Amino acid sequence: MKEHLLHRLTMVVTTRQSDSLFSRGRMLDEDKITKALDHATDLGAEYAEIRLVSETTNTASLKDGKLERAIPGQEVGVTMRILADGAWGVHSTSDIASIVDQVAPTLRLAKAVAARRSPSQVAVGLAEVPIIEDEIHWKSSKDVRDTDLDTRIEMMLAIDNEAKDHEKIVSTSTGWSDEHIHTELMTSEGMNRVWSFQRSLINGMVTARDGSDVVSYRMRHGGEGGLEVIESCDLGEMGRNARISALRLLGAERAPSGKMPLVADRDLTGVYIHEALGHPCEADLVAAGDSCLEGRLGQTIGSEICTVVDDPTMRGGYGCYPIDDEGVDTRPKNLIVNGVLTEYLNHRETAHRYDLDPNGGARAQDGLHHPLVRMSNTVIQGGTHQDLDELIEDIEFGVYACGSRGGQVDTGRGSFQFAAQEAWIIENGSLSRPVRDVSVSGMTLEILKNVDGLTRDAYLGAPGFCGKGQTVPVGDGGPLMRIREALVG
Repeated sequence: MKEHLLHRLTMVVTTRQSDSLFSRGRMLDEDKITKALDHATDLGAEYAEIRLVSETTNTASLKDGKLERAIPGQEVGVTMRILADGAWGVHSTSDIASIVDQVAPTLRLAKAVAARRSPSQVAVGLAEVPIIEDEIHWKSSKDVRDTDLDTRIEMMLAIDNEAKDHEKIVSTSTGWSDEHIHTELMTSEGMNRVWSFQRSLINGMVTARDGSDVVSYRMRHGGEGGLEVIESCDLGEMGRNARISALRLLGAERAPSGKMPLVADRDLTGVYIHEALGHPCEADLVAAGDSCLEGRLGQTIGSEICTVVDDPTMRGGYGCYPIDDEGVDTRPKNLIVNGVLTEYLNHRETAHRYDLDPNGGARAQDGLHHPLVRMSNTVIQGGTHQDLDELIEDIEFGVYACGSRGGQVDTGRGSFQFAAQEAWIIENGSLSRPVRDVSVSGMTLEILKNVDGLTRDAYLGAPGFCGKGQTVPVGDGGPLMRIREALVG
């Protein structure tokens, strides 16, 4: 979509978007879709589905306190999947009416793919699931579609005004994103489900300069829900904390390097659990031979104090959803219980391959993409330590690392490297001085076995996005986590 620059802070969206027929009511013609699915079965399909996703979105951003862009949008996509001869045929379009005419071509595609399957490739099968007809709508107390642009700008300015309040702050940027997602799914098995929910997100970045020394600090807040999600955050404090962190990084020394004890805040803990552990738990990566956890179900892979849950039912989490994109009810998935790998994330295809119960792990980016096995809200559960002070009291020299600036993960080898946003040296049981440019690397399973302390309070950190050929919103977090020995550099 072409971005249009808007130059007046006073511009207001005057239409009440929540009254739009685009995102309310049924959009698929049930009779026509039923006939199309029956036609697919008559032609020899083992399974067929049609899934529609309608998204009402709003994005906006400020640069140095001035409106840079504001883009309301409405998008719709519909995807047909047909399984024939153990292979998928997929057709996606934004033309809803045309989808019923694509049965025969999509079936031919599936058969063509099947004919080219190599002897080493496994034919696709689907695990059985309950056949449900219903509607589930997670309603927000303050529908984001009723929020005008002035309100969005006011909230972004609340961050900006505090974030820029120092002569060494040379640039600020803030962003807003909200969406209402409406999904309809009908299948040849008789599944007929409709669901909807909302997400809201506000974010920012502060850049500080002292001579040639330039640093940046990022911040995010959001979750499932409407305007109330943003209103629940002290936005001024969020901007103020980002400013303080950026200025602190300006004066921070370079991080030490070597093997040492590491304490991670809940944001960095969450990133580790998501990237280094969550992805290897995705059963499609296991099936592809790209997971260090292949064949390890039922084995001890970490410290007995480690229990990890992926939970799309965690209301308020940025990665939650009521029904997965194959129409399967969501539930918490206990990936690790007391150090033992107990469950893979799966969808119907991988559940069938490994003779598992489907657990609601199928997610698609939108209505134009087919579902993949994905995480939702992934959290390591809390432990027994009271707080940070108790975690570090017996550490002679180590690092306390906070937040994440990205990193790399090799799911097959089980290796990772992450960079923290900020950090402190731990000396003689206390935080002594800030450091910067901290990276943490190692082998996933070694680190997991070296976890020897967790605080009691575990909850989600900053919201994020996960890329796996498709981008989906996710949440991750946990308690403060102590690792007996990690490679810091």
